[in-house]
Amino acid sequence: MKALLLAASAALLLPVSVLAQSEAPTPVPPEGSADLGSLPVQALSESAPPPAPAEESKAGPRQLGEVVVTAQKTKQSLRRVPASVTALSGDFIKETGAADLADVSLYVPNSRVDADDIGSPQVFIRGFGTNAFNPSFESSVGFVQDDLYFGRPGYFTESMFDIDRVEILRGPQGTLFGKNTIAGVFNVISKGPTSEPSADARYFYGGQGEQRLEGGMGAMFGEHFGGRVGFLYREQDGQTYNQFLDRYEDSLQQQAVRGKLKLASGIWSSELMLLTSETTAPFWPFQLMKLDADTRTYLQHFDANIEDDPYNFRTSFDTPGWIEKGSDTVALKNEWAMGPVAGLKDFNTVLVLGGSRFRIDQLNELDVSPADIARLDNHEDHQQLTAELRFTGKADSLFGLGTGLEFVGGLFRYDSDYTLLARIMAGQDLASYLLTDDAAQLASGGALSSSPLGFLGSFDLSNLGLLTGPLISNGDYYQFDYTQKVAANALFGQFTWNWTKHFAITPGVRLGMEEKKISTKGQSHCQIKDALPPGIPAPPCVMELLLGSSDYDQPDKKRKEYDISPKLSMQYFADHGVNYYVSYARGDKSGGINAISLTGEKLEYNAETAQTYELGAKGRFFNKTLNTSLTLYQTDFDNLQVLAFNGVLFDVSNAGTARSRGLEADFQWLTPYRPLRIVGSLGLLDAKYLDYPGAPAPISQGIGAKQNLGGQRIAFAPKATGTLTPSLTYEFGEVAFTLAGDIIYQGDQYTDVDLDPATHVDPYYQYAARFIVADVRERWSLSVGGTNLGDKRVLNQVTDATFFPGTYFAQQAPGRQLFAVVGVKF
Repeated sequence: MKALLLAASAALLLPVSVLAQSEAPTPVPPEGSADLGSLPVQALSESAPPPAPAEESKAGPRQLGEVVVTAQKTKQSLRRVPASVTALSGDFIKETGAADLADVSLYVPNSRVDADDIGSPQVFIRGFGTNAFNPSFESSVGFVQDDLYFGRPGYFTESMFDIDRVEILRGPQGTLFGKNTIAGVFNVISKGPTSEPSADARYFYGGQGEQRLEGGMGAMFGEHFGGRVGFLYREQDGQTYNQFLDRYEDSLQQQAVRGKLKLASGIWSSELMLLTSETTAPFWPFQLMKLDADTRTYLQHFDANIEDDPYNFRTSFDTPGWIEKGSDTVALKNEWAMGPVAGLKDFNTVLVLGGSRFRIDQLNELDVSPADIARLDNHEDHQQLTAELRFTGKADSLFGLGTGLEFVGGLFRYDSDYTLLARIMAGQDLASYLLTDDAAQLASGGALSSSPLGFLGSFDLSNLGLLTGPLISNGDYYQFDYTQKVAANALFGQFTWNWTKHFAITPGVRLGMEEKKISTKGQSHCQIKDALPPGIPAPPCVMELLLGSSDYDQPDKKRKEYDISPKLSMQYFADHGVNYYVSYARGDKSGGINAISLTGEKLEYNAETAQTYELGAKGRFFNKTLNTSLTLYQTDFDNLQVLAFNGVLFDVSNAGTARSRGLEADFQWLTPYRPLRIVGSLGLLDAKYLDYPGAPAPISQGIGAKQNLGGQRIAFAPKATGTLTPSLTYEFGEVAFTLAGDIIYQGDQYTDVDLDPATHVDPYYQYAARFIVADVRERWSLSVGGTNLGDKRVLNQVTDATFFPGTYFAQQAPGRQLFAVVGVKF
């Protein structure tokens, strides 16, 4: 950790990460302009290769090239953005062997993506985010790809391929990116057609049979027509072995295709994008941890080798679960570069229209054991339409004052229709489970203790299901029916006014209205109950008794919310090339109705709000060979939305207030030793609840026990994270040899909201390295490397086990992974 702190101390300035810039001469600003002013930059769709050594020497000493982003909905230098932003190029992502946003997040300060459950990924920025296990829970981190906002957390685990760059914006982004971006935004930009014909392909082969074939081809065929097609095929055998079913639970197969068609004529251009993605996998890679003696005795009747070591990539459960998910998206982006209009310069109009359908079908084990106790059958369907009309432009002054003005503003519309049908279904061994201590403890809702029936657990009850299973499990289930329609409208705008050569101010605001129409229903079913005529009282079903559930029906519930998301930043552009800034932003996250309540009580939860203050600086030094960044921030949350485990699933509620304070720093350095480049990042985080009465307590305090977490740390909020990536490159004629490595540090953290000591993960380091041989003109490359080279065994998450009080479910992070990659470009 000391090395990371020393590295970050060299980076006292700039909240942007430039982890993969080309070494290219920087364009010279127009005479009289500041170094951080508007710079001539290359079109975002065209990523020029670095110049050959001879060309570089003619151009002068090597320098870090400009990185262009759209973090403020316009193309601008990353160093000019008054916000904490990290930008990762597609080339850097490929070089590290990253397959998804979970891998990418390791290189982003104060960011975390857990994609172990590909249907319900968890995304956190600065300690705040979304556990998506409850489908009604809106994501706290927005996902935007190619100018389209996607409204379900499951889009985070859709195929990531043919990527130009990924921008991670930290803190509330409601002014420009809308509601439900209260913690930040992942902004993904895929490659588009280039001016010259180009094609590339890449084959990745790694441990556990992982293979990825990715590529793309396209061009502008003349001035008016062009296109690009990208594709991905990915499969892996997995690492977590299910000894009961003799299969790997984290195997995966994924395929996707994206097509872009571009038409241009004069000041007008239009791009049509079509994207389809499909993913299939077993479900899910959980392991048992800390088995109670009575639980172990009971489960050994089904699997004599049952064990609770969460670090050995072995599990044992009986349900051959599966998940199929996918999406289909179509988008049309029209741009009018109108030039001078009514005294404005570079006036542009952009209209983005999009539609997408996202679906999940899954069957999974609820008890994660070899006993057939209960299963979850889940089906989700989400359809959305979006439209955004925005205007950008520049002016020489604001009513004759200042030295220049840039603005962006527009209208936004979002409509979605979401449907959930889920069933908790009784298994064949439910009858034998009902005679165990665990069942008695759940029924009593008290402290963990032995029940009078506990002695039965020592007998072999595994055959009891053959006799009673059909009577209990045939048609005995609890069903959730949930539908949600959302209609949201917004008016947004901001402008940057350069009121002197050195000072700029950026005010902005978004006015939004969102309406939700929701129907939710929970109902138990079993043979006896379903056979009786309506109106005749029926005895409770077995699953109903076990869950402590009750029937409810809440149709046609409505919520309407209004939000105002303002922002204000001030910047000082110093003569020595540093941009100092201070900013304020506010954001909102929608309230809603609990989609998977077992009782129908306390269904509604309120909207969440956050406001953040940032103090930052960013600059470049040593003849533009060192980029540095630093951001200090504080974010206050009110009505924080949290998920609390109810014994089987997760209920949504409001926690009270919380606060996150911290630091984000990063740097990129072309050292005086020409072959050596060093990139690093550091995140320091202090995120805690200010007030959270009625929070769930660790299971050791009793089933359903509560506590006040005021003053305590928030889960998934490590105190420190950091990366250090040195690389050495030597060129011999037309061939370049690169040796690069990563030191990745993750601080200690809790992985469940109740802060149970069993869910605490100690701090750790991981190491990665790669050796790359490539043509200097990037026509081909060959690399070999590995991640987690020390084979560090780490738990991504630990939660209370369903049906087994005092036992836990653990999800293990990947172990050592070796890989080889071949890439070609034409």
